[in-house]
Amino acid sequence: MTKRNPAPGTAPARRRPARLPLAAAAASFAVVLATLLFPQPAYAGIAEDINAWLCEQLRGICNWIFSGQVQVLASIGYDGILSEGFDQMLGNAGGISMSDIAYGAWENAILPIGCGILSFVFTVQLIKISQRMDGSSSMPAVKEVVFLLVFFAVFLFLVQHSFELMQALYEVTRIAIQRVTDLFGNGAELDMGKVSITTTDDDVPALLGMAVVALVSWVVVLVAYIVALVVSWARAIQLYLMAAFSPIPLSLMGLEDTRQIGIGYLRSFASVCLAGVIILVILVSFPVVLGGLDAVNAGTGTPMDSVVGGLSYALQYLAVCVLLILSLVKSGAWARDVMGG
Repeated sequence: MTKRNPAPGTAPARRRPARLPLAAAAASFAVVLATLLFPQPAYAGIAEDINAWLCEQLRGICNWIFSGQVQVLASIGYDGILSEGFDQMLGNAGGISMSDIAYGAWENAILPIGCGILSFVFTVQLIKISQRMDGSSSMPAVKEVVFLLVFFAVFLFLVQHSFELMQALYEVTRIAIQRVTDLFGNGAELDMGKVSITTTDDDVPALLGMAVVALVSWVVVLVAYIVALVVSWARAIQLYLMAAFSPIPLSLMGLEDTRQIGIGYLRSFASVCLAGVIILVILVSFPVVLGGLDAVNAGTGTPMDSVVGGLSYALQYLAVCVLLILSLVKSGAWARDVMGG
């Protein structure tokens, strides 16, 4: 096959250079060069921002939970059931309160029994005096009869006003509760800096662990709140019942053989009233004890220090919450110990 030559007098055709592949190569080189000059700065900055934001959110959740726990427990203090007067310790329904029920039972059922017992005591004492009198009716025997009449009048007054006397004794301890609250408030504000001692570092695992502990402690504090309410309500019911039945033990104080029954009743009633002051002191002391907790530092200079600190603080926090529950349960026994019971 013969090759055609260009016509004489015409220039040969030139090929156009391939510019598109060169432009693509230059662009790829520029991208690689930019990657080498700036090794992942943007990605690192985004990761740090996300880590800081996540830690801030977790820290806020932990502190909010801890703060809410203190506020929940403070609601039982002087602004709650412990501060109410004797008439409204348990509130009322339909215009009738527990105090009205207790007073009705005292007036219509228990007071006649107390007066009957007091009359029996008076009769027994009169018989004892008559047995000591001789046939001449000496002056010492008449003196004893006069003393017996005065004794009967005094105890009759105590029995007929026993409900009001028990209410007055309760009001004395209520004044003590008010003064404790005026002195310390519902409890010292929890130091969020100390609570956050394990959350100062931007360590997501430690903060997640702290959040779990905060939720667990929240459950424990709710249990403590329920226990505090139950103890306070039980105390109020016990006070009402003891006030309603007060004529019986007070009337028994007239005889030497049964006098200890009345003294023991007064001591028990005073201890139940005093238990309210003990409960308030326990609730006021709870934030103070929490503020004194310190996290343990492993001293390794690694992120493990934050984990160890968080775990130690969490265990101490849970221990204090459990101690709070036990203290509330034992408040009545401690009040009896104070009264020598």
